[in-house]
Amino acid sequence: MKPNQLFAMCLGFAILSSLAACKQQPAPVTNPPAVETSLASTALALAKQTEAANPITVTPSPTSTETLTPTPRISTGGTSLEIREDGSTLFTDHKLGYQLMVPAEWIVIRINEDEYYKAFTVEEIAANPPMVDFLSKIQTQDSNQVRMFALDLRATIGSISGIFVVLQPPTIETMDDWVVARISGGNKKPGYILHSSGYQEIPAGVRAMVRDEQWNSTSSEKIYSRTIAFSIPAGILTIDVETALDNKDTLLSDFEQVMNSLTLFEP
Repeated sequence: MKPNQLFAMCLGFAILSSLAACKQQPAPVTNPPAVETSLASTALALAKQTEAANPITVTPSPTSTETLTPTPRISTGGTSLEIREDGSTLFTDHKLGYQLMVPAEWIVIRINEDEYYKAFTVEEIAANPPMVDFLSKIQTQDSNQVRMFALDLRATIGSISGIFVVLQPPTIETMDDWVVARISGGNKKPGYILHSSGYQEIPAGVRAMVRDEQWNSTSSEKIYSRTIAFSIPAGILTIDVETALDNKDTLLSDFEQVMNSLTLFEP
């Protein structure tokens, strides 16, 4: 797979694409579009500066025999990450009122937080140009909307797969708005196929729209996406996975774990 051939199309799908014709609304944000930056060349230095400026807060041990326990730092955007002993990552959105767990094989990242800069030094990412390029281009996205994303560290060189959690823009007020905009964006993609679409109750106990779709990248490679969209007090939240079609079974298994772990609470 050539660099960018997956996410050049994948990340452009119904994110900030054209308006829905009948309502003149922007398409729902799912994954960020490509915007060039020069971050990749300075990532290591930024990682070191950020680490020095934002040390991990540690809860003092009451006795000398207890192990110090890192306390997750809540970002200015109202989110926190906690790496568990098994390597999985607990993502909590204190501002919007939910949390979920991402399996150990994934790296969870929030735009312009400590882990974002450090990600460029992760071996699996540094050796994979599409991942480096994607990280470089996502920096300009609004972290108030792109709450977090996760990259699959098992991806082969030249490929990339992602899970994205996005709060839709205020112009997408209802689930009907989101569906209309999604259809409008999908119909403009080459080779677009809608496999399924409908409401169902997800494990978190809410009614959600679930859409399975595929389309062709610029090289005609087939891209697969499953998106789950539902209402929260702040608006419409989407959680989706995107990958090459032939990798979908592995990714859907991980995505199911993520959705099974989703918990909603009062922000």
